[in-house]
Amino acid sequence: MSSNRTQCRYLAQLLHTHLRSSSPIQSEEHLYGREAQIKRIREALYSPGRTVFIYGDRGVGKTSLAQTVAYAHQSSKRDPILLACGAQSTFGGLIHHAIDDARPKLTASTTTTKFGVGLPKGLGAHVVVHHTKQQEEAPGAEQIDLNDAISLLQRAAETRSGDTVVVIDEFDQVSRDAERARFAEFIKQIGDRQLSIRFIFCGIAESLEKLLGAHKSCYRYIEGVEVTQLSWDARQSIIDGAAKALNVAVGNHPRFRIAAISDGFPHYVHLVSEKLFWALFRDPHARLEPTQEHYHEAVNAAVLSIEQYLKSAYDAATMKATDDYEEVLWAMADHPELIRSIDSIYDSYLDIMRKLEEQPQDRNAFVGRLQSLKSASCGRILTSNRRTFYRFRENILRGYVRLRAEDQGLELARDYYSASLASATSMWTPRGARKSRRGMTALDRQRMNNPQPT
Repeated sequence: MSSNRTQCRYLAQLLHTHLRSSSPIQSEEHLYGREAQIKRIREALYSPGRTVFIYGDRGVGKTSLAQTVAYAHQSSKRDPILLACGAQSTFGGLIHHAIDDARPKLTASTTTTKFGVGLPKGLGAHVVVHHTKQQEEAPGAEQIDLNDAISLLQRAAETRSGDTVVVIDEFDQVSRDAERARFAEFIKQIGDRQLSIRFIFCGIAESLEKLLGAHKSCYRYIEGVEVTQLSWDARQSIIDGAAKALNVAVGNHPRFRIAAISDGFPHYVHLVSEKLFWALFRDPHARLEPTQEHYHEAVNAAVLSIEQYLKSAYDAATMKATDDYEEVLWAMADHPELIRSIDSIYDSYLDIMRKLEEQPQDRNAFVGRLQSLKSASCGRILTSNRRTFYRFRENILRGYVRLRAEDQGLELARDYYSASLASATSMWTPRGARKSRRGMTALDRQRMNNPQPT
């Protein structure tokens, strides 16, 4: 038992080094597919007065990128200063925390000095002087104005050797326009006064305008870095890097399926891969390559451990009086394009229903379901900016929809898969048996009981 615990602990440490499904990456060695962004941010940090703003979809890896570069640029004697915003965060509060973290921590201390006066024996005298050393107090958060912020941060920087980087994450959570305006003015002053402390901001947005609004005067001081979905090579490099560290191999089919399900969001790649390697480790038979059962177990485990807000959005869209919303949602996720026409989505839907051997809805009923998925009763999981075109409210939702379909035996985004790269001896089936509310078809059972090589 002790030996097994030791092995589990070793595997957990090894996986945590290469796969981070629940915490940011902080090492460039394990941050795949972000070389161009790292180069731009590094150059910006060496430019006096330049502030970095990282923006993009939720879950695309902004925090990992920011922390990786911050730790690389930061003086080795200290860690970077990491702060996060909330709905009630203010300019003064965040700057107060940055100042407090940047300054050396001094505890109050008292020293005693004696001064003696030479007098005849028995008449000696001395004076005792006490010196008390205390931490200089900064103004309260509500009292910090723009000039205080720059002055106090500069003084704090002078007490630190080497470079200092401050990462302010979740900037999109700062909801009040007045507070964002103060940050915009602060960014301009960082440039004008060439503050030696470097700042990296992160936020969920499609553009800088969504984060900073109309405060155009600060834009020329900003290096805006958009983070998009990972390339195919980067997704597979994450899997391969962890497999190499574990001295195992992952076949082409599961590599492609994990990459396709993830939709380029690193969280999904890390999560499903982590579950896959745990499933392989728990197998009582020693194996050097995951099996079909390991992969299905990993997908199921990933569905169970995914973030609650993704589950809630999916359930709100599909748990209805009729059971035909789920296939419509799957059809929306069955394509690499983020914005799709009704005709394109309906083609995917018909293809899915053929493979499930189920009767499809007619086009009018299908369009009605699509419209419903935009409503509050369905959690507004879809949105439409143009007539007859649809997209997911948040791009990260598409990967979760693919994951849920995969868990029910339906492989979406098959256009990604290249059959020529599949192993000739692989025992992976192109599509597994769907765990349908209506039960399995005869063909489903045949596929499950007699898997054929791809």
